[in-house]
Amino acid sequence: MSGLGFGEPRQSETDELIERIVRYCRQRNPESLDRIFDNMRLNRPAMVAIAVALQEDIEALSWFCSYMASETNRSEDNLKSCNPIKTFSGILIKFGMQPFLDFVPYPGARIIISNQEKFKALPETIKVKLEQAFNIQEHSPHQVQKINDALMQELMA
Repeated sequence: MSGLGFGEPRQSETDELIERIVRYCRQRNPESLDRIFDNMRLNRPAMVAIAVALQEDIEALSWFCSYMASETNRSEDNLKSCNPIKTFSGILIKFGMQPFLDFVPYPGARIIISNQEKFKALPETIKVKLEQAFNIQEHSPHQVQKINDALMQELMA
């Protein structure tokens, strides 16, 4: 019989759920994530916790961003030769931007940059490549916050 030793804290349901989500991200299993997220209200702290748990695995973290942006909906989508949101997310992560804090992936294959300072600090060659590959629209910090709040509300509805 396996059990917790005396005085050992038990993992919370949230911690167990995040562990499962991380495992499914590493397995590239969108269908299993769908089953979790169909029964879970999304919130920023949970998304940040998932990103932190995956921070050492940029491939899995950028894949999770593509999943959250609806770029990866089925296991077959993992076979696509081009996943722009995954690629874009991976670049942002490699240059120190944090998903769900500095940028947020949303359904419809969209990413909102919420930390303009970090985005503007990217090397010029990277910014040029990103601007060539994606439709980047600039908004004031106030507009970005309003958009971010509205999209988060939409996700949590």
